[in-house]
Amino acid sequence: MAKGRTHILSIALLLSVIALLGYWRSVHESAFGAFQPSIGRPGSLKTFNGKWSYKRDADNLMLNSQQCEKAFPGLFEEVDRPVRDRSSSRITLDELDSLPRQNGYVRAMIYNQQLYVIDTTGHIYSRGLATLHALHRAILSSSEILPNIEFAFNVDDRIPADAIWGYARQKEDTKVWLMPDFGFWSWPETKAGSMREVQMKATMAEEVDGWSWSTKIPKLLWRGATMGLELRENFVAATASQPWADVKALTWRDNDSMVNDLKSMPEHCQYKYLAHTEGNSYSGRLKYLQNCKSVVVAHKMDWIQHHHHLMRSSGPEQNYVEVKRSYEDLADKISWLQNHNKDAEKIASRSVKVFRERYLTPAAEVCYWRKLIHGWSRVSFEPEFFTVVDGKRVWRGLPIESFLLEQRLEWDPY
Repeated sequence: MAKGRTHILSIALLLSVIALLGYWRSVHESAFGAFQPSIGRPGSLKTFNGKWSYKRDADNLMLNSQQCEKAFPGLFEEVDRPVRDRSSSRITLDELDSLPRQNGYVRAMIYNQQLYVIDTTGHIYSRGLATLHALHRAILSSSEILPNIEFAFNVDDRIPADAIWGYARQKEDTKVWLMPDFGFWSWPETKAGSMREVQMKATMAEEVDGWSWSTKIPKLLWRGATMGLELRENFVAATASQPWADVKALTWRDNDSMVNDLKSMPEHCQYKYLAHTEGNSYSGRLKYLQNCKSVVVAHKMDWIQHHHHLMRSSGPEQNYVEVKRSYEDLADKISWLQNHNKDAEKIASRSVKVFRERYLTPAAEVCYWRKLIHGWSRVSFEPEFFTVVDGKRVWRGLPIESFLLEQRLEWDPY
């Protein structure tokens, strides 16, 4: 009888555990829904079938050239443009050698699928390292052989208007080739984190934490340092005391300002309207704002990044709202958004579909890098791997793996 009772008790205990697990699973699902981070999910690298699927393809870093073209139509305008411009005037070694070695300068080459750093000048925070990491990832994950190229980039806000890779350009800077900015890898100084981290947290804020469109704060949010820039100071003045604005200028290194007024990127997604303002040149905030299901409100921009041509300020594909640089029409535009809530939500939804769920994904980024490599090779010279010093052949450059560990090109002798 004792053994029978023990057996019955054991079964009852097992059933209780199963029931408890079922209860906690139901609680978890009710709290978190079906949300799961897509990064690293089994099956996320399934074969691309020619039709873009965010859940399947966002983290696929191994799309070939044809697949990239199908997955991201229109993305590569800022590669095709300079290729057209330089088709009759090829980039030469002398042209590359004549580039000014300003702070933020990096000279590098890709040779037999390996990235080498040839020269650097100064540094600007972690920008150069972030860009080299991102480029290295695009090379390592390529399913196709990449051409040998030699190139230079500069990570400063304003760079020489020569045949150089940069994060942004003005309309007249036709020789500048655009690359994804450092924040696509990570921006640790502002604690924004990696781009995929930003995207995952934005999705969680809206799909798990309850900040759907209907619950978002119906105000225009902006946080940033004015840095004495007239454009930003005019924006702060235009929004002062407005009931539809939550705008505050931050003072970096001021603990009270940073603790009380700073908003994390997921907190930006709590607002219906997000303001974008240029800074010293472009501003790295835009791509982060485009990860929220919110309406991006941006003044007419003077600076161009590699994905800006995908932005639409009007028409059936509108995915942001543009205002004048003087902000004289800002109040009217916000009033329109507030009085046309359904239309505003459609603009925000299109922004998410175009940017967070397609053109700002890791898959899109590596596709762009590889398109840039191929495009540059079509109108440039092929590099020499060796140089001759005192009659001996010497490598031109340090493999990226060693450079990233030591962050220098030479070591002291033993």
